[in-house]
Amino acid sequence: MEQLTKNVFTETKIRGCNPSIVFTKEGAVFIDTAQWITTLLEMRKFALDRGPIRYLINTESHIDHIFGNHWFAGECPVIGHEKLKDTFWKIPEAFNMTTYDYSVDIIRRQDPKGLKYMPSEEEYIVNPPQITYSDRMTMKLGDHTFELYYAPGHCDCQTIVYVPEEKTAFVGDTIFKDCQIWLHSIMPDELMKTLNFLDTLDVDYIVPGHGPVCDKKAIYENKQLLYDWFSAVSEGISKGWSKEECVKRINFADRCPVDIGQADAMDYIQTHNVMVAYDYLTDKLYK
Repeated sequence: MEQLTKNVFTETKIRGCNPSIVFTKEGAVFIDTAQWITTLLEMRKFALDRGPIRYLINTESHIDHIFGNHWFAGECPVIGHEKLKDTFWKIPEAFNMTTYDYSVDIIRRQDPKGLKYMPSEEEYIVNPPQITYSDRMTMKLGDHTFELYYAPGHCDCQTIVYVPEEKTAFVGDTIFKDCQIWLHSIMPDELMKTLNFLDTLDVDYIVPGHGPVCDKKAIYENKQLLYDWFSAVSEGISKGWSKEECVKRINFADRCPVDIGQADAMDYIQTHNVMVAYDYLTDKLYK
């Protein structure tokens, strides 16, 4: 794990989201959970060696952020936005398998040592949030403050977790750093507003959903990526290209890799990013 401050640790070198831990005088707070079981168990042991785990916060409902919730069931409350329940433990239909089978497939291929710790489908505890909020929530634990903000954009249940004492914000997939951005569940107008809000926070560290820890420069890098996607598709539409022609002709795969362990998703990302941008620009995204 990477240590950002005296009390903040994160893991950015595995497949899936960047799971993190904030240590307080009264115990640890996890923010998202690792998609690799071996890393998840190592992080749990690291935390428990210091004291109790008091809370788990999910920044969104996508599987790479919530997969490890099973291992916190009965140990601590889970916190998340109230809309998490609508998409919790679901994956895109295009994956053509159940969420459980998808998870087992990832563990088998990328974390084989963890396969023996994977429970059966019947024993797996999905463990959605027991504590929810609608717009903003503030939690005090020891000397630390955890400010949770509803931050729609990447999806409609997104949370930004801001810990002012550490000058750190955990933003989930609001930010992608040095890797392909996923637009498959995007709300473009809301995402721009959320990026603007993120810029108002007093932070030294931003823990993105994917890629290395960054600072506020990443906000504008992500804005530029969004502008580039929509600009490219807009230009295609102006040339009379159909959605299918835009998908065939527009591709940003050469810009940067997909995050660790997800190279096989490159075609999916390119296709769906174009489709989402096309639907938004032609006013079909919300219809």
